[in-house]
Amino acid sequence: MSNIITKAHPVPDMHSTGLRVVGAWLFAIVLILFSTVSVHVPYTREIQMVLAIPVLLFFGAPFYAGAWKGTRSGRNNIDRLVALTTSVAFLFSVFNTFFPDYWLGIGLEPHVYYGVAAVIIAFSLTGEFMEERARRNVSAAICRLGGWQHNAARVLPEKQRIDDRVAELFVPVILIISLLTFFIWVFFGGIDVVSHGLFAALSVLVVACPCAVGLATPVALAAGLNKAARNHILIRDTSALEQMRNVDVVVFDKTGTLTEGHPTVIGWLWAQGQEEHYKDVLLAAESTSDHPLAEAIVTALEGEEQVIPAHLDGFESIAGKGVRVAYQGAEYWVGSHKLLKDYQANLSDILADMLTQYESDGNSIVYFGRENDLLAVIAIKDQLRVTSMEAIRELRIQDIEICMLTGDGERTASSVAGSLGIMRFVADAMPDDKEDFIHKLQLQGKTVAMVGDGVNDAQALSCADVSIAMGKGTDTLMDTAMITLRTSDLLLLPKVFRLSRQTVSLMYRNLFWAFIYNTVGIFVAAGVLYPVYDILLSPALAGAAMALSCVSVALSSLRLSSRF
Repeated sequence: MSNIITKAHPVPDMHSTGLRVVGAWLFAIVLILFSTVSVHVPYTREIQMVLAIPVLLFFGAPFYAGAWKGTRSGRNNIDRLVALTTSVAFLFSVFNTFFPDYWLGIGLEPHVYYGVAAVIIAFSLTGEFMEERARRNVSAAICRLGGWQHNAARVLPEKQRIDDRVAELFVPVILIISLLTFFIWVFFGGIDVVSHGLFAALSVLVVACPCAVGLATPVALAAGLNKAARNHILIRDTSALEQMRNVDVVVFDKTGTLTEGHPTVIGWLWAQGQEEHYKDVLLAAESTSDHPLAEAIVTALEGEEQVIPAHLDGFESIAGKGVRVAYQGAEYWVGSHKLLKDYQANLSDILADMLTQYESDGNSIVYFGRENDLLAVIAIKDQLRVTSMEAIRELRIQDIEICMLTGDGERTASSVAGSLGIMRFVADAMPDDKEDFIHKLQLQGKTVAMVGDGVNDAQALSCADVSIAMGKGTDTLMDTAMITLRTSDLLLLPKVFRLSRQTVSLMYRNLFWAFIYNTVGIFVAAGVLYPVYDILLSPALAGAAMALSCVSVALSSLRLSSRF
């Protein structure tokens, strides 16, 4: 259960991120205004340089920290792309501020790109803020749903995000293009155009990172999270939204997941006399447990006026099996068939015959005994959810394999699985058995989603690729699960898969629009148009690429709200 918690880490503070966004935009807007009046204000370039320094070193500090972390790990991430291009833009501009004659001497305009660097930082911070706000909204909903009070939003770093994977390819490609630009200029123009080649190579790096790249993935994720929340799906881990589209197998817990989670006692089979005395002990023992089957027994016994809970001498919960208690020098136990076998208690032929019928009807069985003597067998019915069959059918249409895990016996599990058309199931499953089953599927190369609602599911949920909790599950489970189905409606599950595919498709589409205009700008910066039109990169061209990419990303993201 702790597996997810130990891998997760808190995201940046919401208030701090908001202040960074506001501050970065204030400086960026001032820089843009200065760039438009540069010919009328003395020392405008020096002023822009001073204004750009806090944007990069303070407001943009998280990106440089992320870039350094990526460099140390040998990975190119989106932070590294932002840090690379903004640093080059700033340093290139500083050189052009103090040594403009170097370029003027060869007929090139020494443009400065302080505003470009600031706008890239501002847009990237805006994207981070939008994603964080969406996650906070989801977290608040989970808190209201289950009383969860832990860190409000966490992201698993185990798997790279899509934008980081794109950046991992894009950064080396840009560096290669920059070097090729320089060498092509020198190769065709000779030593006389070395400065032109250097100018073009640096310009390629300046225009490489689109300002919308910081918006592309966060905007898509925010749209996906908000869309899910409006449909009662609470996604508190954004990696799950990306990962769901890859899931091959969905593993369901039975009780409280495929069933309603409101079990009722439908039969008592007593093997001994003194029934009323034993009921007092049974009520006391089950009152100490929070398992749904225990709650059903407590409800049934509390309805009998003559049954008063005994004062127990001791109590112990046995994970996945049940409970044992001490009372008046004797040891009593209540639980599953495995606990029955642990105590080597015998089941009479008469009880066994009656038990077979209960199990064949899909009822759960709880055994109650004193040391090696079986005292009673309790049959408990938990109705299947009305949406279980339809949800499983829709998942199969999406080519997803369905499995079921349960602590119930073989006959009960077989009956429930058969009624739902589930071919693969595990009965008498302990928490370790559930976890082992998930691991075996993963060793077969499967991507596994686990759906559960109780403490006994926590281990399996923690090792699954995607963990999904029912909205009426335990607080601990909702605290660790990546996704919570708020209404416990299983028909929401196929929707999560569709939303995952739509969101990831939107991410790639946004990244395409974020990069396409700057890709055109890269070729202009490299000097493709220079021989014919005498055109190289300018702030106006970089600004046009920024505006077009941002507008395209925004319009693209609006489409998700109309689909599901």
